[in-house]
Amino acid sequence: MSLVLAYHGCDLKTAQQLLGGSPFQPSKRDYDWLGAGIYFWENDVVRAYKWAAEHRRNFVHPTVVGAAIELGNCLDLTTQSGIEAVKLAYNQLIRMANENGDPIPENVDPAMEPSGYKIIRRLDCAVMNHLFDDVLQTVQEPDPKSQPYTTVRALFPEGSELYPGAGFQDKTHIQICVREPEQVLGVFRIPEWQRRELELPSLYERS
Repeated sequence: MSLVLAYHGCDLKTAQQLLGGSPFQPSKRDYDWLGAGIYFWENDVVRAYKWAAEHRRNFVHPTVVGAAIELGNCLDLTTQSGIEAVKLAYNQLIRMANENGDPIPENVDPAMEPSGYKIIRRLDCAVMNHLFDDVLQTVQEPDPKSQPYTTVRALFPEGSELYPGAGFQDKTHIQICVREPEQVLGVFRIPEWQRRELELPSLYERS
C-alpha cells in the first residue's frame, strides 16, 4: 500500500460538505494538466490554501481539507516509466490528429501570470486523457500491469524564480490527480495546532 497525505483547496461550504461525508467532485476542464480527476497538493497544506485564496472570485471563504489517499496503480511522472508513458501518448495523439486533420491543443500562459509560465495546459490535458483512454481500451483483466491508472502524481514547476538566477520557482509543488474516488480513504480537518503554526485563518468556525 502506498498511502500519502494531501490537501484540497476549496470553499468553506465545500469543505464542510466533504468533512460531512459528501464525495469529491472531479474536475473535467480542458486545461486540467493531469486530465480529469480530483486534484490535491501532496504534503503541502500551505500551497493548497494559497491556491484557494488566489481564487477568491470562486470561493467566498477559501479554505483547505486534508485527505488520506491510496495511490494504487499510479502514473508517476517523477519516474522515467511515467514520463515515457506520457511521451508515447503524445506521439500517438499527434499522429491521430494529423491523420484526422484535427487541431492540436496548446499550452498557454494567461495575461495575468507575471512569470509567463504556461499554466493553461490544454495540450497536456489532451495527452493525459488520450493516455487514459488508450489504457482503458487495452485492459487485460488477468494482467495487473495493464489495469487503468487510479491516480496521477507529478511535479508542477510554477511561479517566479526564488531568487535572481535561481533554478527554483516559488510555487513549485507535487500534485496528485485522483481518477478513482475510492482511492480517497478519508478526509480530515486541519488540526488546530497546525492551523495556528501555519497562521491559517480559522475559517472552519464560520457557518
